[in-house]
Amino acid sequence: MNNRKPTTVGICIMLVFSLIIMSTMTALASNPTIGINPSKYISDLQDPKQLMHHPSHPTSHSTNSQTAQETQYIIIDLAEATDPLGINNSEAVGINNNGEIVGFEELDDFKYQSIYWSQNGTASILENNEGDNSSRPYMIDDNGLILGWSASVWYEWIGEFKKLHMNQTAVTWKDKVVLNLNDGTTGGDTLDLYHARDNNDAGTIVGSGAPPGNIPPPWWPNGFIFDEGVVTDLGTGTYSYAINNQGHIAGFIDADYQHAYEWEDGSLIDLNDDPLIKANYSQAYDINDNDVIAGMAQFDSSLYWEPVVWKNHQAIRILPTSSQYVGYALAVNGHDEVVGYYDDLNSGISNAFLWKDGNLTILNDYLPTEQGWEFIIPDDINDYGQIVGFGYRTDIGYRAFLMTPLIPILDVETKGGVFITASLTNRGYAPATEITWNITTDGGLVILGKQTTGSIAALEAGDTARIISKPLIGFGKTTITVNVKAKEGFEVTKSFNGLVLLFYTLKLK
Repeated sequence: MNNRKPTTVGICIMLVFSLIIMSTMTALASNPTIGINPSKYISDLQDPKQLMHHPSHPTSHSTNSQTAQETQYIIIDLAEATDPLGINNSEAVGINNNGEIVGFEELDDFKYQSIYWSQNGTASILENNEGDNSSRPYMIDDNGLILGWSASVWYEWIGEFKKLHMNQTAVTWKDKVVLNLNDGTTGGDTLDLYHARDNNDAGTIVGSGAPPGNIPPPWWPNGFIFDEGVVTDLGTGTYSYAINNQGHIAGFIDADYQHAYEWEDGSLIDLNDDPLIKANYSQAYDINDNDVIAGMAQFDSSLYWEPVVWKNHQAIRILPTSSQYVGYALAVNGHDEVVGYYDDLNSGISNAFLWKDGNLTILNDYLPTEQGWEFIIPDDINDYGQIVGFGYRTDIGYRAFLMTPLIPILDVETKGGVFITASLTNRGYAPATEITWNITTDGGLVILGKQTTGSIAALEAGDTARIISKPLIGFGKTTITVNVKAKEGFEVTKSFNGLVLLFYTLKLK
């Protein structure tokens, strides 16, 4: 009988072979998809027309890219889908990339009630600022911070007429706790802050205010920047609606005219100063990190205002000139997808739309009429293509909605070690199929494991597959890239810097 024990070299050889074998393995796990899961609503559908189709729309989500293909949507009445709070006339105004939603319910006498919808669909009422009886949010960021206003609203009878009084203050909500933004002011210009509208990843907030003693917005406001407590006054008659991660601000100026503007590095760029815009009326409402701006403009003094997109400060007319319209482009996500609505004055029809790179999708054309939806108006779109807003349902009324594309959405998380591992998660609502992947290195002295390729037959919605490289052997700093493609046209790429130390790779920040 052979009583020899395995040598250290033998153990190392077996370890390497084991790792190589493991590199061909895929581990599956279940993970949550993004936001309110529409699966139960899909299973309830009796008529395929209840799914919305627009086969020619090329969509790009997250770090993914997708070729033109059929995309299906499902629309959810948020008042029905969430815990019953007696919500009636409601509107959803913001959705973040985690699927959290904010909106409001319209109450009597021009009062509003702020609402938060969690990722699992539970609705809750957001508290007003102390002493107030009305509030309204504008947005929710990816950290769950909500911006908006809170107000005390009352009426005064003057003869036969009622005069509305509204004392507003800019507020934030975090973990459902309301904070007065004015209480966080530490310096800068002296303004009463009334509306907190948007922020960026650095925490810089923009909105509207007024000097103490002045008439508060929406009449003759002063746009402001709130940066770590320091307030910058952008001037009388300025509306600051949105800010991107470069610190560029979109809004408009209200003087003898209204002109859309972009505030960039301390300079005001007049977006109305464009050959396409031949009148003095334009507004900007949203801006993304590509400096794509959504708004409206009057292209000629004989026309009404229409949805418009600015790219590189140049206006793009997104509707055909064969009719006359009134409308707005209200929001743009990180992939230049723009949502809004317009009224066709010739046909009398109102349409919600999604626009990207010249492709216009009319969302109202695909509404499930058997559910009573007559029209919708979108307010926001996140980077996963989920759209929120409000619409009208026959015999029910105005309702907040969530519209979710039934598509695969691939997400990759990477780790270092003896080999490179990547967790590939399908956070969408449809399976990804015929997936191919590769892991490559660039730089440093890599002797073994410069490239690993593999494939996955299918990845169901909510599932995660673990892909593993060959063992990396070498020395020095290298850039490691993971690239994944699916048959549906989605592609995601993640890169990180690593330090290879013989048999082990450290992931550097």
